[in-house]
Amino acid sequence: MRKLQMAKLAVVADEETVSYFKMIGVKRSFAVHSVEDAAKRIGELSSDQDVAVIITTEKIAEELHALLQQISMTRLYPLIVAIPDKKGPIPRKVDPIADLLKRTVGVEIKVQ
Repeated sequence: MRKLQMAKLAVVADEETVSYFKMIGVKRSFAVHSVEDAAKRIGELSSDQDVAVIITTEKIAEELHALLQQISMTRLYPLIVAIPDKKGPIPRKVDPIADLLKRTVGVEIKVQ
Protein backbone atom coordinates (compact mmCIF):
# COMPACT_ATOMS: atom_id res chain seq x y z
CA MET A 1 0.00 0.00 0.00
CA ARG A 2 1.35 3.41 -0.98
CA LYS A 3 1.92 5.94 1.73
CA LEU A 4 -0.03 9.16 1.17
CA GLN A 5 2.01 12.33 1.10
CA MET A 6 1.07 15.97 1.08
CA ALA A 7 1.71 17.41 -2.38
CA LYS A 8 3.72 20.59 -2.52
CA LEU A 9 2.96 24.01 -3.88
CA ALA A 10 5.63 26.15 -5.54
CA VAL A 11 5.63 29.78 -6.64
CA VAL A 12 7.75 31.28 -9.42
CA ALA A 13 7.14 35.01 -9.75
CA ASP A 14 8.45 38.51 -9.21
CA GLU A 15 9.89 39.44 -5.81
CA GLU A 16 6.76 41.17 -4.52
CA THR A 17 4.43 38.30 -5.40
CA VAL A 18 6.86 35.77 -3.93
CA SER A 19 7.10 37.75 -0.68
CA TYR A 20 3.31 37.44 -0.17
CA PHE A 21 3.42 33.68 -0.61
CA LYS A 22 6.40 33.41 1.75
CA MET A 23 4.43 35.36 4.36
CA ILE A 24 1.65 32.77 4.29
CA GLY A 25 4.11 29.90 4.61
CA VAL A 26 4.80 28.70 1.06
CA LYS A 27 8.40 27.57 1.41
CA ARG A 28 9.05 26.82 -2.25
CA SER A 29 8.69 30.42 -3.43
CA PHE A 30 11.25 31.58 -5.98
CA ALA A 31 11.76 35.16 -7.15
CA VAL A 32 12.92 35.40 -10.75
CA HIS A 33 14.31 38.41 -12.58
CA SER A 34 14.08 37.26 -16.18
CA VAL A 35 12.05 34.99 -18.43
CA GLU A 36 15.08 32.70 -18.72
CA ASP A 37 15.29 32.35 -14.92
CA ALA A 38 11.56 31.59 -14.78
CA ALA A 39 11.83 28.96 -17.54
CA LYS A 40 14.73 27.25 -15.79
CA ARG A 41 13.02 27.22 -12.38
CA ILE A 42 9.67 26.02 -13.77
CA GLY A 43 11.47 23.30 -15.71
CA GLU A 44 13.20 22.10 -12.54
CA LEU A 45 10.00 22.20 -10.49
CA SER A 46 7.97 20.40 -13.15
CA SER A 47 10.40 17.47 -12.89
CA ASP A 48 10.00 17.27 -9.11
CA GLN A 49 7.54 14.45 -8.28
CA ASP A 50 6.51 16.18 -5.03
CA VAL A 51 5.31 19.41 -6.69
CA ALA A 52 1.61 19.26 -7.58
CA VAL A 53 0.96 22.95 -8.30
CA ILE A 54 3.17 25.74 -9.64
CA ILE A 55 1.83 29.27 -9.31
CA THR A 56 3.26 31.97 -11.55
CA THR A 57 2.16 35.38 -12.76
CA GLU A 58 0.16 35.94 -15.92
CA LYS A 59 3.04 37.95 -17.35
CA ILE A 60 5.47 35.04 -16.94
CA ALA A 61 2.88 32.54 -18.19
CA GLU A 62 2.30 34.63 -21.30
CA GLU A 63 6.05 34.78 -22.03
CA LEU A 64 6.48 31.04 -21.43
CA HIS A 65 3.25 29.91 -23.10
CA ALA A 66 4.91 27.24 -25.27
CA LEU A 67 6.86 25.72 -22.36
CA LEU A 68 3.85 25.70 -20.04
CA GLN A 69 1.65 24.16 -22.70
CA GLN A 70 4.26 21.45 -23.33
CA ILE A 71 4.36 20.64 -19.61
CA SER A 72 0.55 20.57 -19.39
CA MET A 73 0.19 18.29 -22.42
CA THR A 74 2.83 15.76 -21.39
CA ARG A 75 2.17 15.42 -17.65
CA LEU A 76 -0.77 15.24 -15.32
CA TYR A 77 1.16 17.16 -12.66
CA PRO A 78 2.13 19.82 -11.88
CA LEU A 79 -0.88 21.96 -12.53
CA ILE A 80 0.37 25.41 -13.53
CA VAL A 81 -1.77 28.32 -12.38
CA ALA A 82 -1.27 31.90 -13.58
CA ILE A 83 -2.36 34.71 -11.28
CA PRO A 84 -2.40 38.48 -11.86
CA ASP A 85 0.54 40.50 -10.57
CA LYS A 86 0.23 43.90 -8.86
CA LYS A 87 -0.71 45.54 -12.17
CA GLY A 88 -3.88 43.45 -12.38
CA PRO A 89 -5.13 40.85 -14.83
CA ILE A 90 -4.00 40.83 -18.45
CA PRO A 91 -6.94 41.23 -20.86
CA ARG A 92 -7.43 37.97 -22.76
CA LYS A 93 -9.17 36.97 -25.94
CA VAL A 94 -9.43 33.34 -24.78
CA ASP A 95 -10.46 32.17 -21.32
CA PRO A 96 -7.72 29.74 -20.18
CA ILE A 97 -10.16 27.60 -18.19
CA ALA A 98 -12.57 27.28 -21.14
CA ASP A 99 -9.61 26.45 -23.40
CA LEU A 100 -8.43 23.74 -20.98
CA LEU A 101 -11.92 22.21 -20.86
CA LYS A 102 -12.16 22.27 -24.64
CA ARG A 103 -8.81 20.50 -25.01
CA THR A 104 -9.39 17.86 -22.33
CA VAL A 105 -13.12 17.16 -22.55
CA GLY A 106 -13.71 18.17 -26.15
CA VAL A 107 -16.60 20.49 -25.31
CA GLU A 108 -16.63 24.23 -25.82
CA ILE A 109 -18.39 26.17 -23.07
CA LYS A 110 -19.60 29.69 -23.80
CA VAL A 111 -20.65 32.06 -21.03
CA GLN A 112 -22.68 35.11 -21.98
